[in-house]
Amino acid sequence: MSALYRVQQFLAALWPRVTPSERTLVAECLPPAAAALFGRMARRDQRHSLDVFHRVRQAAPDQTDLAAAALLHDAAKTALPGRRLRLHHRVLIVLLQATRPGWMQQIARNDPGSWRYPFYLHMHHPALSAELAQRAGCTPLTVALIRSHQERLAHAPVDETERLLALLQRADDAS
Repeated sequence: MSALYRVQQFLAALWPRVTPSERTLVAECLPPAAAALFGRMARRDQRHSLDVFHRVRQAAPDQTDLAAAALLHDAAKTALPGRRLRLHHRVLIVLLQATRPGWMQQIARNDPGSWRYPFYLHMHHPALSAELAQRAGCTPLTVALIRSHQERLAHAPVDETERLLALLQRADDAS
């Protein structure tokens, strides 16, 4: 990704906005516990997820599981109190990935009390978000899409699940 794109992404993260009609849309698309999970996410993650949601709805308007996955794919990054991936962590992660790609694995620790936990959270958010979505009553397909959203297909999609996963990944990459 270009440096300009990252700067624009950073500036958009400073002042995210979610409209009342978008909040209503979330409540209509998710089971109540899942909508509450979305509501606990940081506003910047809500905005990103809504942007992904709008993109997948354009590509596949009748795919409710895909829409739910778009809304909750990053839930673990900020939905749990005291275990949040904050903006300064994200900046550091982008810099580390650009300059020292292997360091993330060395720094990350699965200890919520550690300064290293946000790096673990970043690396494992797909599985953690999938677990949260499952507990919130989402369908197995939604959970599977969330769990796999960072795993790139090495081939063209061979079934409907892989087609939906590719749509989610394209929308996530574009947002």
